[in-house]
Amino acid sequence: MFRNLLILFFLISTSIFSQADLAANKQNKEKFISFVASLTPSQLAELKIQLITVDTLPSVTTAFGHSALRVYLGKQFEDKDFYIDFGEYDESAGFIWRFLKGEAKFYITVKTMAASYTMWDTTGRGMYSSEFILDENQKKVFLNNILAFIEKYKDGYEYDNFSGNCVTYIRDLIGATYGSPLKLETEKNKRTWRSRVIPYSNKIFWLRIEEKLLLDHDTDKERNPTELIYLPYDLLTSVEDAKLVKDKEMLHRNFWKMPPESFDILGNLMFLILVFIAISQIPVYFKPMIDRKGEILFSIVSGFGGLFALLVWLFTSFPFMNETIMILVFTPIDFFLISKRKPDYKIHMGLIGLRLFMLILALILRFTLYKQSIDTALFFAMFFYFFYAFNVFKENKKLTATSK
Repeated sequence: MFRNLLILFFLISTSIFSQADLAANKQNKEKFISFVASLTPSQLAELKIQLITVDTLPSVTTAFGHSALRVYLGKQFEDKDFYIDFGEYDESAGFIWRFLKGEAKFYITVKTMAASYTMWDTTGRGMYSSEFILDENQKKVFLNNILAFIEKYKDGYEYDNFSGNCVTYIRDLIGATYGSPLKLETEKNKRTWRSRVIPYSNKIFWLRIEEKLLLDHDTDKERNPTELIYLPYDLLTSVEDAKLVKDKEMLHRNFWKMPPESFDILGNLMFLILVFIAISQIPVYFKPMIDRKGEILFSIVSGFGGLFALLVWLFTSFPFMNETIMILVFTPIDFFLISKRKPDYKIHMGLIGLRLFMLILALILRFTLYKQSIDTALFFAMFFYFFYAFNVFKENKKLTATSK
């Protein structure tokens, strides 16, 4: 037992960054700082600064792609070709635990472009470069801002999916360099953090569950054009639209065939399940054939979904999940529906009353303090419980009449 605890402590406390990795990163940072300090006016004129964009893959850690900066002078992939990454993380078990708690630290690292190219090439993901259009003064400002960021976040930074990641720091650097915030102009129905992430979550089961159950009202607020930029391809689109970069060049192609983004399998499946659950409680002639199936299905969907959302809400510190009202819509309380032996009528109606109160409270909050996008789940849950309450009341009335 004690040995297992020691192993667990080791896993959640240690890093898989080797001493060689740490030494190489420190050496590359020092080399980059010295390189910037030694630039002559003629070298500055020849210097190139690029935005690097890496393609997405259909897995949780690769679903959104990646962004980085590249600074180089002379021949590509030689000693004066630097890759600055604003979103490197330690993939140890300790990192996983901290990430699940919402307390993960990410780091700004400097590598050689040759090493980074090789690393991305081994993943088979597409890699693209977009060269910034800069005069010599803007290059100085850009480089000094990069150095300031490296110093400021030398001990890492607290990661935030929407406001503190590899994209948002580069976005802010670009804005500071050009003297005005970078903006993403898009359709009115795509001006929230949630709306920007949906095309990515459609591809991946776990991300779709997270988007449905965990994201709170903060992700449904309409954001300004700068705040909207937190995804790599949105960053690329914004700099292209602002004509801050030359045409994108492919460094190496994507070897993976990406699944289509248009069809939301999980969303449509869940909608059909909710429709069946709602129909199962309508008091019509075929109700006895499906009502029990509908109750069990709803208890599974709501019980497990609510348990997952509740655990995340209680034990993690993700700021965009702190105020979700989905925990009022789906809840572990609904596991009681699985039991064939229902409790005493008064207790049964008390549980139903509690659930209706929770749903009505969620409805009120939905249109007042927490304008969260939960309409589909809320509608079907309320529909189910209103008819379920009616059926329980009607059945009890029939039993009471029979006993007399």
